[in-house]
This record gives sequence, structure tokens and C-alpha cells, in this order.
Amino acid sequence: MDFLTTSEAADYVRLGERKLYELVTEGAIPGSKVTGKWLFPRHELDLWVLSGLSRPTGMIAADPPPIVGGSQDDLLEWTLRESGSGLASLTEGTARGVDRLQRGEVTAAAIHFHNNEISEGSAGDANIAAVRGIPGLHDVVLVGLVRRD
Repeated sequence: MDFLTTSEAADYVRLGERKLYELVTEGAIPGSKVTGKWLFPRHELDLWVLSGLSRPTGMIAADPPPIVGGSQDDLLEWTLRESGSGLASLTEGTARGVDRLQRGEVTAAAIHFHNNEISEGSAGDANIAAVRGIPGLHDVVLVGLVRRD
């Protein structure tokens, strides 16, 4: 997780440090006090900014196209085809799928992080740890579909 100091967080959200202190002491902005100093998780600041997003009347946020990007898996492709869901598959690998997901170019990303890519217990833990560590990725739901051997 990427933590910012008070001055970094103030620059990041384009506020003065005094205003940032004011907001955090009021509980209006996410932050954590550690050994007397404030730290701000970057992804929480992103969510905080997005939570106040206003759009002109009638403007609707575009939905991502019905495409599942990411890692190639024969069972996933068969499932998409047989489900009749109309979801297409764009297999370019885990990293490209996550990149496209963050840019709103796909509806979902099939991921498969290996234990040697993320040093945590099982493959499931590797996927969870990897997703938690991706900056700017939030409101994510992980669904375990298959386990590879």
C-alpha cells in the first residue's frame, strides 16, 4: 500500500497542508496517525476525491465494453462462450488485463499471479496480495474460478 506524508498528500489532492490537517482532524478525509504523524493511503485519497465527483445533469458515466481481458484460460473462454452472456475475451496476459480494467476498457480481468511473483502463501494469496498492491485499483471483487496445476 502506498502511504503519503502530510505534505505529499496535500500536494496530491492540491490542498494546503493547513486545510489537510483541518479535514483530517474533522474526520472528513481518510488518514491514519502513526507515532504522532499522519499518513494517507493514496488509494483512499483517490476514493475520497471520486466520492465528491459531480457530473452535469444528464451525463452518465460510460460503462466498460462487455469484454473480459487478461490471462488466457481455456475453461474461462469455454464458460464465456457457453453462458450466452455476450462477453468477449481479450487474452493479453494478467498485467495488460489489469491495465485495461483500470482504464475502463474491459468489464473484468482474468488474473493469474504466481507465488514467485508475489511472495505470499498459496496462489490465491498471491492474487489477493497482488490486487491489494495495485495503485488506483479499487472497488474490486475477486472470484475464484479455477485452480491451475
